[in-house]
Amino acid sequence: MESPEIASEDSGLIGCFYGYSVTLASFGFFLLLQRLVKCYAIPDWLDEAERWRWNNVLLSLIHAIIIGVWTLSCFRLYPEITDDLIGIKNLYIYTAISFSTGYFASDSFDFIISGHVRERWPIAVHHVVVLWIFLYNLTHCTCLGYTIVALTVEINSVFLHLRKLMKIAKVRRENLAYRANAVATLLTIVTCRFTALGWVSHGIATSYHRFSAFYLYPLSVSVAVMWVLYIVSFHNILTAEFLSKDKKPESRAHRVSGAGPVANGTSNFRGKSE
Repeated sequence: MESPEIASEDSGLIGCFYGYSVTLASFGFFLLLQRLVKCYAIPDWLDEAERWRWNNVLLSLIHAIIIGVWTLSCFRLYPEITDDLIGIKNLYIYTAISFSTGYFASDSFDFIISGHVRERWPIAVHHVVVLWIFLYNLTHCTCLGYTIVALTVEINSVFLHLRKLMKIAKVRRENLAYRANAVATLLTIVTCRFTALGWVSHGIATSYHRFSAFYLYPLSVSVAVMWVLYIVSFHNILTAEFLSKDKKPESRAHRVSGAGPVANGTSNFRGKSE
């Protein structure tokens, strides 16, 4: 027997037209933001490959910050989410999922037009699965609560993306900000990624009869894969940042040449597109 739906007062707006409209607007927003970052926020000392990576990671960071705050506010403003993660109907939650869908679509589009699909195929496959699940949520207006739970991993993504940017910028591992971010990364992998995945896994095990097969099978496979990836990611970061003794000091030539942003304490960014 299915639980009754929990609907907010504005849930009447929820539907494909609204959801896809927000997704399309989000898609355009991130394409525009990508262009602005490319023109004004990429250090001029990066090579072509690093410029694309900086652009991509910075956009991912912006998305992670927005959605990380948004998901936390969902649980703060609407604690009834946890009463029924499948049947909850809430416009605020639905809009967050629609916005995030637009980001994943724009990031996938960027992979295609930039020719990075082959070298970044694991992320491309991840995006395809995410889009499959999110579009199902938007179309059928179901399982919104579980999707918001899953999106709490973006809190950890904030620190993961900061770590990537600092590595691109060649920030030393002994740097206090770098070390603090490494600790925050590991802590949020446990508190956000493992917790969210455990919550979703519990839902699959106890409420599988309420999911359609079209949704349950790809969700179950993706969750199983995510468990492996998250554990491997935690192990790799823990080993690289805290257990490894192979900490190579930055070369003198690099420090003198100013090839990185921390060489003289400043960062140079392009003020206009080249």
